[in-house]
Amino acid sequence: MDRPVRIGIIGGGQRTRAYFTAAASSSTLGITSALVRSDKSAEDLTRRWGVDATTDAEEFFARALDYVIVCVSRDAAPEFIQRAVSAGIPVLSETPPAADLAGLVSLYSSLGTAAVQVAEQYRFQPHHAARLAIARSGLIGKPLHARLSTAHDYHAMSLGRAILDLGFREAEITATSLVDEVVATLGFDGWSDETTPKTTARVTARMRFDGGAVIDYDFSDEQYFSPLRSRHLSVRGVRGEIIDDTVRHLAGPEEPVIETITRSETGVDGDLEGRFLRGLTLGGEFVYRNTLAPGRLSDDEIAIGTVLHKMADYAAGGAPFYGLGDACHDHYLGLLMHEAVRTGKPVLTTPQPWHREGSAFS
Repeated sequence: MDRPVRIGIIGGGQRTRAYFTAAASSSTLGITSALVRSDKSAEDLTRRWGVDATTDAEEFFARALDYVIVCVSRDAAPEFIQRAVSAGIPVLSETPPAADLAGLVSLYSSLGTAAVQVAEQYRFQPHHAARLAIARSGLIGKPLHARLSTAHDYHAMSLGRAILDLGFREAEITATSLVDEVVATLGFDGWSDETTPKTTARVTARMRFDGGAVIDYDFSDEQYFSPLRSRHLSVRGVRGEIIDDTVRHLAGPEEPVIETITRSETGVDGDLEGRFLRGLTLGGEFVYRNTLAPGRLSDDEIAIGTVLHKMADYAAGGAPFYGLGDACHDHYLGLLMHEAVRTGKPVLTTPQPWHREGSAFS
């Protein structure tokens, strides 16, 4: 394509900032149009990002766009997705756009074959992408068990299914909720001056999948921001394991090896190349390369930028990367996990309409 990809975005909330930031770092992507609810939001977006923002849906959907990002609430998303599909515009939905199983089934039944992908970015965050590459390389043998304490609900399900290549396998889920008491420190609104502990829900779960693979889940919302609650991910295979950035594997008889995933960054200690992530290495070899370099982006912004580029390829006729079926399934697993918390009983998955299509994780 001899011009930047023309992207439209629906929504003007806080989450849209990451999409604007990631797109602005790329010479081949451009968010050119926005649809928002108020004139003030339209003026703010135009002033900050130079985007042609409007409150007129008819005008927005008549514009020449390569794809549309739907970044609104779950309740509002289905209507906008349907309108974009009707207008012949491929859709990148910010989240799985339904609140419950009935909504997921209804949405999939009406849109399952449409050009819709979902912006699940976690497996494209640099460290997760490196761990996924190592797990798939055979270095630790067949991955059998993942312990996830890095994201909530469908984000974690997506990451776990990707690491263990689970596709749409059936599962038994047990779960419980614990009280996590911790001093509030940092959140969406910045640092807190309070030093009084607050209580949050910490959900732990075990998912046993057909074929023997297991996902253990452990997460509380404080882990997204709090410096007092770190995030962790581990993967165990028959020849080794990955625990956060430490990799243990067997090089040969009596040859156990311990290596560390290491960031390769510029702009450090007088380096004048600029400040960006080059990639991640293991044992002197790159296991992840940042294709968005030299953009000055956080790891999550790199992941979102990767999603935007993958969506551009998909909209141009390329392969899907996280379709509505996968998104519905990960949200379904998250819903069942919370059902297991409420009932205190094991919950079994059942076949769903999206099982008829292929998964990105099999």
